[in-house]
Amino acid sequence: MTIDYQKNWNERYGGSDFLFGREPNAYFKCKLENLHIGKLYLPGDGEGRNAVYAAQKGWDVYTVDFSEVAISRAKEFAEEKNVKINIGFTNLISDKLPQNEFDVLGVSFLHFNDENKKIVHTKLKESIKIGGYVILECFSEEQIKLNSGGPRKKDSLYNIEELKKYYTNFEFIELKETKIVLDESEAHRGDAFVVRMFARKLS
Repeated sequence: MTIDYQKNWNERYGGSDFLFGREPNAYFKCKLENLHIGKLYLPGDGEGRNAVYAAQKGWDVYTVDFSEVAISRAKEFAEEKNVKINIGFTNLISDKLPQNEFDVLGVSFLHFNDENKKIVHTKLKESIKIGGYVILECFSEEQIKLNSGGPRKKDSLYNIEELKKYYTNFEFIELKETKIVLDESEAHRGDAFVVRMFARKLS
């Protein structure tokens, strides 16, 4: 990731309110509620909306981001809610990530170009323990038709087949492309096409 890319995200997170709101992603929340509490990894969680929610429910939360502004705001958010989250700076593309460490991986709208998507998700799947789960919601390729959020380049969006390739040796409990209505502040609002994945690591 370039310095300009990092600067762009720092500026986006520098507004008066949270860029994607303070409430957790609805799909993440729904799936997490049905899992046994354990160690949770949230890469690219920004200002901490998913991390703080999970910590309030008793999860041991580890989250990383590429924006120093987002990290600072997530720390303040956790302090405001009187919960502990483990948070730090990580470049998901170039940095080494944990392996076989987490019970659950949560991915909400984590977008890179095609080459970097493969690099990141290849590392992320290795962060999960055998028997652990991944909860993912990202914009699908159909989102390019809409203006409710997400990248404007098709190779930064997702489809089902590529997720199957990234997450080999997983049982796909749910994997679908669907149209939903987003209400995650001004940055994510309105009809949206997403890919949703709930999967368990088999080996």
